[in-house]
Amino acid sequence: MREITMDFPFMPLPFGPQHPASAHFHALMKLEGEKVIELRPSPGYLHRGFEKLMEYRNPEQNAALVDRLCIPDPFPNELAHAIVVERVVGVEAPERGQYLRVIMTELGRILSHITQFGVLGMVLGIETITKIAWGDREKIIRINEIVTGGRLYPCYITPGGVRRDFPKGIEKQILEAMDYMEDRLKLYDDLFFENSTIAARMRNVGVLEARDAIALGATGPNLRASGVNFDLRKDEPYDVYGDADFKVITASDGDAYSRTLCRRREIAESISIVRQLVGKIPGGEFRADKKLYRKLPEEGEAHFCCEAARGELGFHMITRGGTTPYRVKVRGPTFSHTLAVFPFLARGVQISDIPAIYWSLDSVPADMDR
Repeated sequence: MREITMDFPFMPLPFGPQHPASAHFHALMKLEGEKVIELRPSPGYLHRGFEKLMEYRNPEQNAALVDRLCIPDPFPNELAHAIVVERVVGVEAPERGQYLRVIMTELGRILSHITQFGVLGMVLGIETITKIAWGDREKIIRINEIVTGGRLYPCYITPGGVRRDFPKGIEKQILEAMDYMEDRLKLYDDLFFENSTIAARMRNVGVLEARDAIALGATGPNLRASGVNFDLRKDEPYDVYGDADFKVITASDGDAYSRTLCRRREIAESISIVRQLVGKIPGGEFRADKKLYRKLPEEGEAHFCCEAARGELGFHMITRGGTTPYRVKVRGPTFSHTLAVFPFLARGVQISDIPAIYWSLDSVPADMDR
């Protein structure tokens, strides 16, 4: 990282990595009074070398490892890894397996967005929202626990389908949870999105124009909040997303408020997707034969991107035979948002706006550092 020269009257001030609003991410700010002149990211506090570790593990073992790439939103990592392995091998998951993993991925999207509301409430000083969000998370986490056996690290989606079938009666519990979450959205509107304090802290703060969002590599809600209508689930459908009818949520202001509002509206669309797919889960097998993945091709290569809660998540895999991949590259959405978009938006703002901008991007340092 290039050193920032701090000449009078500028003052250096660190943001993180121990700051409660940074989540183990570190940046150095150059200040003029309360104004941020420059912000330089200093990542690496959560680097764990996952891509290298994957070279020493077979696809079934890596299906559990990729959960840790993005802790609040593990299912897209499992799904992208599973599909890239399937493309290398040249097989496809059974239709029932595709339905089950898309349903769980959308439940995970809801869980991730609610988590963002809770964290934003905390850093903006409205901890009532945090406690409400933490309680509502349990509705989805409980379903994860019943279906997968894990609360936050499900290890459910594997190459060829899913690790096990839905337990009897879980569809009813999922639909009840969706009814509950749909009703709770009204509470979030009243306490959060229609709150004048939240509006004052987030409207016209960290404005990202569409051209800048594209140039800086923004994806997901951070891109769509700037008016760009692009969603991989709709534009390049994978698994059974083509069987679901849903809208791509966009906004035009591109500020911290719009980015968070997009996530609130996406929850409503995810609820609709889950209801549609639960109502038409087909019969049959939920997973292809495991033996198909025990020997990888001698000259295999594939790339796949999916729409995670934070944006575009990509896996690139190369195989040279054997049971483990020769090379795996992961490109998480937080990489661009934290290392490119965040410093761009931080220039010229007040110190007090930094947490609101940072968390409106829904950054996860674990996803960035890997």
